[in-house]
Amino acid sequence: MADYFERQNRVVGTDTAEKIKTCTMLVIGAGAGGNELLKNLVLMGFGKLTIIDFDFIEDSNLSRTTLFKKSDIGKSKALVAAERLIEYALHENPEIHGIHGNIITDVGPGIFSCHDIVVCCVDTMKARAYINDWCVRFQKPFFEMGFDNLNVDISFFDPSEKDAPCLREIIGQGDFSEKRNSCSGLKIKDTSLQHIPTIQVASAMAGVLVATEIIKFLQGNASLKNRCLQYHGLNHRMNVIEIDRSPDCRIHQEITPPLIRLSLNNQMVTKDFFSFVNEKWKDFFVLTLPDRFVLTGYCEGCGKLITFRKKISSIFDEERWCPECREYRSSGYAGNWEIISEVHGMIKNKTILESRLADIGICPMDILTLKGIHSDPMKIIDVMID
Repeated sequence: MADYFERQNRVVGTDTAEKIKTCTMLVIGAGAGGNELLKNLVLMGFGKLTIIDFDFIEDSNLSRTTLFKKSDIGKSKALVAAERLIEYALHENPEIHGIHGNIITDVGPGIFSCHDIVVCCVDTMKARAYINDWCVRFQKPFFEMGFDNLNVDISFFDPSEKDAPCLREIIGQGDFSEKRNSCSGLKIKDTSLQHIPTIQVASAMAGVLVATEIIKFLQGNASLKNRCLQYHGLNHRMNVIEIDRSPDCRIHQEITPPLIRLSLNNQMVTKDFFSFVNEKWKDFFVLTLPDRFVLTGYCEGCGKLITFRKKISSIFDEERWCPECREYRSSGYAGNWEIISEVHGMIKNKTILESRLADIGICPMDILTLKGIHSDPMKIIDVMID
């Protein structure tokens, strides 16, 4: 049998070598930094990886990505990365999965609970905050990278430690709506979105530094825990900054309740879901949706009925108008919509009960809150669907 790691194991030791084989890792973002990190991980023997990215490969990506080729332009970054990594993997039984989707809107937060380590390789504040917050709630080790020009920042936080800080202490405590949100609170298509100026060596450095710190963490020798490392490429200068917990950080005060995992998926018909949970826990349950779901609305120009049938967070601002009225649209707040936030077995709109869970905005790995109305006090059960 080939011994791929004979030299590596002299460095990391046999205990860490075994941890590498079994460690499950969630990597969010398969761009330049994600490419470099993932390449390093599979060559070191990691093989239980889930990769999430909603973006497609562009020609400008190719000079900074080791996993993509010219023939991949237009394809999903996450799916191509997973396919290529399976070819490169030295793990004896690799389980590498790509998910094409947005971590906030297309994948439920239960996915964080199913991995040992989470690595954030995204470049928007909203996504970084979201990923950090769920790592804190589930107490998952959280690694992060960022880079521009020749400079690199990486950080590592371990929420399982008492009084540990988190990324919020660096990026701030508030909500991040991003440039792509409008005054209506809905997304807008930002055609002028600028790419961050960078170069391949910066993403390569980020991938090396994060992979190194992951190995040291598995060894029990992490040197960047609850710290941020800044590398300035122009003069090869490094700074390590201590991060302290802020008394204003509310995320650490949130307690994630025990979750019950159900072997159901979001393709289940909604009425069958209620029959299952009502019978299982002997009550009549109301389901609180993870996000408000918009059924229909009226064009704010001519009043024509518009069918949405999607989560409010997935609706673009321009969809408030029918195609004929969009060029005459004006600013303002969205309204006059039929929105649901709770569903139960006696809901008047029977079409909803005949729909799949996916059709009312429930994602794979979503965490659902069920409230039993016959219990005293009201029974609340948080479940995670597969």
